[in-house]
Amino acid sequence: MKTPPAIGRFLDESLKMDEDAVGKGAVSRAIQEAMREEGISAPHVYEKLFVSSQDVRQRFINAVVVGETWFFRDRGPFTSLARHAREIQNDLSLNVLKILSVPCASGEEPYSIVMTLFNAGLAPASFSVDGVDISTRALDSARRACYGSGSFRGNLGEEFAGFFEITPHGRLLSRHVVKQVTFHHANLLLPGSLAGQGPFSVIFCRNLLIYLMPEARREIFDRLDRLLLPGGVLFSGHTETIFWHQQGYIPLPWDRSFALTKPVSSPVLKKSSTASVAKSSPPSARRRDIHAPKEPRTVSGSGFLETGAPDVSPAMTMAGEKKKMAGPVRESVEPFIDEQFQEARRLADQGNMERAMHLCQECVQKSGPAADIYCLMGIIHMARQDLKGAEDCFLKAIYLDPGNYESLVHISFLYRQKGDQGKAALYMNRAGRQADRQENNRGNDETHSIAQTVENVAAGRTDQKHGK
Repeated sequence: MKTPPAIGRFLDESLKMDEDAVGKGAVSRAIQEAMREEGISAPHVYEKLFVSSQDVRQRFINAVVVGETWFFRDRGPFTSLARHAREIQNDLSLNVLKILSVPCASGEEPYSIVMTLFNAGLAPASFSVDGVDISTRALDSARRACYGSGSFRGNLGEEFAGFFEITPHGRLLSRHVVKQVTFHHANLLLPGSLAGQGPFSVIFCRNLLIYLMPEARREIFDRLDRLLLPGGVLFSGHTETIFWHQQGYIPLPWDRSFALTKPVSSPVLKKSSTASVAKSSPPSARRRDIHAPKEPRTVSGSGFLETGAPDVSPAMTMAGEKKKMAGPVRESVEPFIDEQFQEARRLADQGNMERAMHLCQECVQKSGPAADIYCLMGIIHMARQDLKGAEDCFLKAIYLDPGNYESLVHISFLYRQKGDQGKAALYMNRAGRQADRQENNRGNDETHSIAQTVENVAAGRTDQKHGK
């Protein structure tokens, strides 16, 4: 079904949703679902009702927004929250740890946060959680707090199973967990949304930006940045970490968490480097992780690090690897496979790593090696905890495109996880220099189109058909 003009404008102006990112046909299916709910079969009749009724528009929103979630989705953020909650509270001198979950969907994430903190020994009076979503349907489900099998993936664990009561309608969450969360209906893209809320010391904002157009991501940043305390922690989706880092947020060395901290010295930093990490990280983060070596002397044209002695890493095998790669070598994805590549990104963000990897491999077979594809394959390997596979893919991406910002940052995270602080800092330095070049290019009219391409790739887009 072709999207009616009024609904298309609403998607662009109010939801700022990228139709390609939510999946092929998702908007059409949502329109059909909304029409059935209204008892209307003619698209033009539904369009008129859509324009005239706020309730009809809200029911369309309920149908179109992506609500894929489950309890303790990607365990890493919750494990890190349990380990560091008191540390964050002490560093920020807080009596009450205020946490925001946005979008909270049907409540699984904010309730997982509460159970995590209870199990970590925090008293109910020492923290509070706010859940925010644009879908009234999802919020109604969250407030009922009774969940079917789709909300549980894998083993819940004995430490959390006790928070639920088995009923004929599903697993009912304990009331002392439910009452820790306050739910709000809001559209973060509207001016004044969440006015009067916060400030928060921790924000969970995972897998929202991937569905939005680039300019909308900046609006989300502006609002959440105002809500997060300096020195506070933000948990992002794994493919969204790059965006927050570009805005000046500083990655934290917490395994599988994709956590960043807001700089203390400035609310918005345009540039990033290892030096800024050392100056702006919370004291506890600096104690544990920052051991920056000296700046590398040169970076060769092939992208290899040169510090006076060769970098003895899998990157050194890439000269031979290039000869094995069939087809033309490209820095980014060709338009004719872009749709398949974006579908792979969407599946990876939803946790379907097997299918996402299969699509990536198909893209390489069809069109030859590309830095963007290898970068996504590296992210998938990291999610599987296959560090060797991730390292190989990121190094291939960097070889094909030495300025591939996303791969530079992710491989820095990887080396931190492996305990190689030297390589971690070297690649983070390179990412910082790439960010500087990108920032300078934005001010140069002659290279504006190049800068826009880099920005789109780093933000997870490889086409410019929106022209924004």
